[in-house]
Amino acid sequence: MGFENGKLLRVALIATAASGNTEVNTFHYDLVDEPLEPENDPQTLADVFRDDVRDDFAALYDPGWIIQPVQVIQEKDPQNPTAARSQWASGDAIAGTKTAATAPLAPAHCAVASLKTGLAGRRARGRMFLGGNFDESDLTFRTWQSAQLARWQTLLDAIPRQPDIQSGTSSSTARWCVYSRTQRAADLDPYAPAITVVSLSNQLHWLRSRELI
Repeated sequence: MGFENGKLLRVALIATAASGNTEVNTFHYDLVDEPLEPENDPQTLADVFRDDVRDDFAALYDPGWIIQPVQVIQEKDPQNPTAARSQWASGDAIAGTKTAATAPLAPAHCAVASLKTGLAGRRARGRMFLGGNFDESDLTFRTWQSAQLARWQTLLDAIPRQPDIQSGTSSSTARWCVYSRTQRAADLDPYAPAITVVSLSNQLHWLRSRELI
């Protein structure tokens, strides 16, 4: 696991509006560095998200929103909370690219994608709250229309499951994972199982409010 022989990283895609609203999607990666082989490079992970994912994130927001540079941050280890942590960034700020809504919905509307691993239990599952800005035509009662679902699905498909972020030939690995702080704090393994299935629901949900720390 990353804390022992690599890094546990959080990637953040951040959209901010002139109104002060901020929407964030985060992704955890378990980096395992093999001894005497090239290590995983967090800056390369940031660059991969800049090149392969951020444009699809920007397609969820109109030009009134600004998509910030990709942020990659080492997670705080509950077993060693004072350890030094690093962070990396990639890209310049860009405007959203979705057509502005003529009959906008409240910004807290969202969809949810379920993240499943090969393990059972709540600590081995996760959820992504998928935001954006929406028109009334994107939603019918409590169900998202296919065009809006396709935008989210495109984003989900672009997320790298096992990015190649090493220099040269290496068996070091990086995997998109569900990170359980509770499991790690209790010194239970595994605490970052790899995601194997991502399922997008077409049902309306309400965006959770959570501060980015």
